[in-house]
Amino acid sequence: MRPGSSDAGTGDSEAEGQSHKATVPLRARAALAARAALLLGLVTGCEPAPPGPPPPITPAPVVSDKPDPRVMPPDPARDVAGDPGALPALLDHPEGVPFPLPDPLPASCHPVAITDPPAPTPGPAPLTFWVGGTGDGPARFTYPRALVASREDGTVVVVDKTGRLQRFDHDGRVRRIVHTPAIHQGKPTGLGFAPDGSLYVADSHYARVLVYGPDLSLVRVFGAPGRAAGRFMFVSSSKPGPDGLLWTTDYGDEVARVQGWTLQGEPRLASGAFGVEKGELRRPMSLAFGPGEVYVCDAVNHRIAVFGLDGGWRRALGGSGRGPGELDFPYDVVVDELGRLWVSEFGNQRVQVLDPRDGRSLGLWGEPGREPPGLTRPWGVALGRGERVWLLDSQGDRLYALDRAAILTPTAARGD
Repeated sequence: MRPGSSDAGTGDSEAEGQSHKATVPLRARAALAARAALLLGLVTGCEPAPPGPPPPITPAPVVSDKPDPRVMPPDPARDVAGDPGALPALLDHPEGVPFPLPDPLPASCHPVAITDPPAPTPGPAPLTFWVGGTGDGPARFTYPRALVASREDGTVVVVDKTGRLQRFDHDGRVRRIVHTPAIHQGKPTGLGFAPDGSLYVADSHYARVLVYGPDLSLVRVFGAPGRAAGRFMFVSSSKPGPDGLLWTTDYGDEVARVQGWTLQGEPRLASGAFGVEKGELRRPMSLAFGPGEVYVCDAVNHRIAVFGLDGGWRRALGGSGRGPGELDFPYDVVVDELGRLWVSEFGNQRVQVLDPRDGRSLGLWGEPGREPPGLTRPWGVALGRGERVWLLDSQGDRLYALDRAAILTPTAARGD
């Protein structure tokens, strides 16, 4: 398999210093620039097997304009332990061969209950409270970059760059901790709850999905690396959908797609291709579900790509920019009971609520800041029990809890 990645990512410090401003070129120039960047970033290796034909995608009008090329935020596909600029071993691994699990599992991979959890820190407004600070102790983080919440029991799970899963209750107290089996090649970037309380973890650099029980014990694993449908490149999200399938996003080496699986890991559908056109994606980072639709954070295209549950292309929302209804590297999305999209924007350092029909902005919150409630490089957003919104202040190593009313416009808060 040829080493490489669909987007030439940058390290954290480089990305933070950029303004993310650029003009939008013509479509042809954007395609040529993307191809040139890819070729320059390749590392010498064996030639890939010829890819099969892409799955058919139903065309539909695109709402957003052509994306503009920007200095990109940290790319999970280049996040390798000890060398953030190196290409990971996933692309050197034989296609179709799963990565082995440690046998036996290390002690850290067995869940531990926390009997005396630290209390969260109240406020300041508009935060209800916040949890965290830099460190490896309970309720501390090292660059948290994915979370998922249950609207039934209020549980929220966070994973950080140590490969550690921490489960908190609705009041922000950590109750259970476990580590993923391996992080030498990289760390997970996506989490999803199933209706039975199982947790699905996108183990990005190991081309697999880890399935945990409600007690955070590892139950099973599925997935193997490869460009073909039914395999994974860098898997960035894994969420059970309303159709009974597990939906994933993955990308790398000119692959960018969504896939649907049975909950046991049998492939059922694949859709999407690398690019900027209808039905194409660049660094798909997360997804969520509405009535008959799948919303995908098409991060480097600065838009939300909308597919049907059959994998067919519907439309795109957003577009590059800083104004209401515009997006800058959307990294996570969740859908509320009214169908509104809650999006965390890594580039704009905010959370924004969008109308799923036309992308109209229904609320904005967040501004850069090193101290609460400042927000620096948010990777994730989740909706908990009641009116609770959870938000990752990733570079600040914090988990924020606030109410929806702090984000929604008055009209949107009334449900008008």
